[in-house]
This record gives sequence, structure tokens and C-alpha cells, in this order.
Amino acid sequence: MNKRTRLVVSLLFVVLIILAAAITRFYLDAENNPAMNVGNESAEKVISVNDEGYSIFSTDKGLYGISESGRILAAAEWNSLDFAGENLCIASKKVNGRLKYGCIDFDGNIAVPLIYSRIEKKSAADMTFYCGYVENDEIVLYDESFNPCFSSVWSSCTVKDDEIRLENEKGSYLYKTGDKGLLFRSANLTGEIMEKPVELNIYSRVLLSKLTPAMIEQMIDFADGYISYVFGDDETELKAAGADMRQFRTLYPESSEIVEKRLEAIPELHIYSVGSEDGISLFDVSVSADVNIEYTAEDDTTQSLDTQVKATVRFRGNYETDLEAVFGSFEPQTPDYPQEETTAEVTNANP
Repeated sequence: MNKRTRLVVSLLFVVLIILAAAITRFYLDAENNPAMNVGNESAEKVISVNDEGYSIFSTDKGLYGISESGRILAAAEWNSLDFAGENLCIASKKVNGRLKYGCIDFDGNIAVPLIYSRIEKKSAADMTFYCGYVENDEIVLYDESFNPCFSSVWSSCTVKDDEIRLENEKGSYLYKTGDKGLLFRSANLTGEIMEKPVELNIYSRVLLSKLTPAMIEQMIDFADGYISYVFGDDETELKAAGADMRQFRTLYPESSEIVEKRLEAIPELHIYSVGSEDGISLFDVSVSADVNIEYTAEDDTTQSLDTQVKATVRFRGNYETDLEAVFGSFEPQTPDYPQEETTAEVTNANP
């Protein structure tokens, strides 16, 4: 699991917001600067009319605007306009020579910044969604009112009947549409923890009702940082996450005879809901790890032991914005060394 890629994905929305603000400021400046305005064109042809009586019209220059009862509300300065959502139009305009898509309201104000290469409408059962595609084909999913459905971006969005499947580099997430909106139905992730392959599958509706994809990914990323701290003495990710290092135990901290600990594999990875505290949900990430230990035996020889340990990381939070790791520990706390054969046992065995 590439740590740089995780950071890029988690910060992408921040970049989009900064970019959106910059583009919005550009158009607001353009509206207040007569030299930058296209100017109103006389309506040539009405293209479409919505149920409220608003019209999209075109001019002889191939540009589009919005009018009501013959009164122009949004100047004909858009390369395309389509009614979408409530009192909104999907709009396109050339920005630095490239056609960009966003949304405007019926007065021509920008509601969704023009940062997308295209915007597609999708329907699942009785619900409508819009996919905004960034230049690299990453997707931002909006609801019918053009509110973002997630704080994450996606590499794929597939709609079938009443199901929406969202995918990114970390996994696949299935949602069903219902009376209460999107219902989280399954999460299937594959990746690595300290370069060891891991797989996580969640189907519990009770657990998923408390989680978001971003929360799951944050927990697994932190678990990766914890294992890296324990086996690689790398505190970088834990400190970057603001963890109180005093609350995170290492593996076999009191076993001075251990020379080296090596992580061999991670056969199991699970997330559990473990109740709540002051109305805030608690979760445990459980990581089963196959470990090889080299230790100094009583006869001063170096011995090797293959064993399995379980790491548990406790998390607290209801959303990705307030999720925090509380503590981490390992079981068992001391190795289960093989019993050494005594001289008496050897004598009795060989009379």
C-alpha cells in the first residue's frame, strides 16, 4: 500500500476545494469586470423549458443562456446548458482553452465550480445521481441537488438496478438505494500492511451503518502505521496521525532475550463495533500476524520461534473527520517459548 498515494487521495478533496475557490473567484471577477463579460445576446431559439417555466435558449453564436417569460436571467455565455437538480443547470465553458463542466443557478451564479471534464447523470431505482469526472477520470459523486455524497473520490461508479458500486485503488464499496438514501451494504478491500498482503471483507449491516469508506480506509492505514512502528521502529505515521505514543504498546516489550522480530504474514484482518462512549462509536481493528522470533536461549544459543500474535487498535469517532486511534496492544504479551529438555528427562528417557 503506497503511503504517498494514500496521502494524495486523502488530500485530493482539499486540492479540489482550493481549485474550485480559485475558479469561482475568477468568474465572480469576470461578472464584475465589463471587459471580461461576453454580453447578452438576443435569443435565437428556445432549446428546452422546465416545469417552472424557465427556458434554455441559444444564440446565433452557438452560446446558451437562461430566460423566464422572455426576460434573460443568465447571459448567453455558456457552451452548453442542461436542466439538472433543483433550480440548477449543468453548464460548460472554455477555461484556458479546455471545455470544463460545472453547475450554475438560474441567475447564472456558479453553484458547482467548472472543474470537470464531464458530468454524467445516473439513476438507481428512484434516485438520481451525478458523476463529475476530473481530468484523470476520478469521480466525485453528487446527489440530485448536487451535494457531494462522499468526501472521497472514486475511480469507478457502476449503477445497476438499485445498487451503486464505487471503487478506488483500495477497494470496492456497494450501496443500495432506499427511502433513507444510500445504504452501505458491503466493503471489500485488498492491499498491504508493511508490504504483506491483506484482505478485508465487511458484510455486517449493523457495522456498516456506523462506517464510511473513508473511516475504514483511515483505520487500515493507521493499523499499517502501528505494525510498521512495532516491527520497523518507524513512528512516522503514528505521530503524523497525532497518536499518543504512550498508549501504543510494542510487541513483547519486557522480553529482553529477543534478538529480532520479523513479520511473516497477516492471515486475518477484521473490524468490530465495540459499543459507544458518550454517544461516540468505538471500533476495534484486529490484526492476526504470523511472526518469527530469534531469541537467546538459557544455554546462550540463538533459537528461532514461529508464532502468531494479535494486534488490536481501538478507534473512537462517528465520522472520518473525528475518527481517532485511542490505544494499541498485542496478545500474548510474552512469547510461548518451547519447554527446554532437562537432564533428568533425558536420563529417564534413556535408561
